[in-house]
Amino acid sequence: MAGTAWNPADKTADCVLSNGNLSARSNQFGNQCARSVYGTATGKYYWEYTFVDAGNSACGIATLAAPLIGIGVGGAAGVSYVVRSGTVYVGTSNLLALPSFSAGNVACMALDLTAQLIWFRNGAAGQWNNSGTANPATGTGGLAVSFVGAGVAAYGLYASNNATPNGMVTANFGDSAFAGVPPNGFTAGFGPATDARVTQALAEHWLTTNPAAQITQVVAEHWASVASGNLQAVVTQVLLEHWTNVAVVVPAAGGPMVTMIH
Repeated sequence: MAGTAWNPADKTADCVLSNGNLSARSNQFGNQCARSVYGTATGKYYWEYTFVDAGNSACGIATLAAPLIGIGVGGAAGVSYVVRSGTVYVGTSNLLALPSFSAGNVACMALDLTAQLIWFRNGAAGQWNNSGTANPATGTGGLAVSFVGAGVAAYGLYASNNATPNGMVTANFGDSAFAGVPPNGFTAGFGPATDARVTQALAEHWLTTNPAAQITQVVAEHWASVASGNLQAVVTQVLLEHWTNVAVVVPAAGGPMVTMIH
């Protein structure tokens, strides 16, 4: 599926985006944060973050209305996986410790919004929630996240320990191959599920006299099956060509014919 990206209109001032808004870096001392364009209250999703420079960075989810500067450690409106220490905070509670995390490691996330549970692991071979029995596919060993009913988005937090720019993270929301295997039953990526379908076909009616107008192209409709705050269906074009009497070529036999299916 096509994933989402960090939202340039929903980030702190010194969080710098690049790489098609998939990479983010703190460009200033202190907490810098970005939230994803896509947010939802339904579904099961798997996605990953690669920390180019782990620093004192974190990743997770946050409610759509949470103040970005307050989502981090101890923030009541989100879940934070602080990768340097391996600590996972759910709201204001320190609930889980994962193995230590180094620059270049991949943080994997599985989120079940229906069951209101979340899992993290350090790398493709890591244990979910640092447990040999936790398994998103069976719904076992997840951390409860009761606040997600109002809708959540992915987020990344970059808390630098000094004035040097630090904490760069690249999100993989489903636009490239994952390091790990998504759990059974989880959407491989975080973003609106889309499909493309033929909704209209064209039949042009040719006459033995010069027609006044012909429809020669029709609309391509792109539908998203998950609602969000973003525009989900777009009519891309409908073309009506007007033909004049410059030249008339009379076909051997008139009648309707299908000339294009888009």
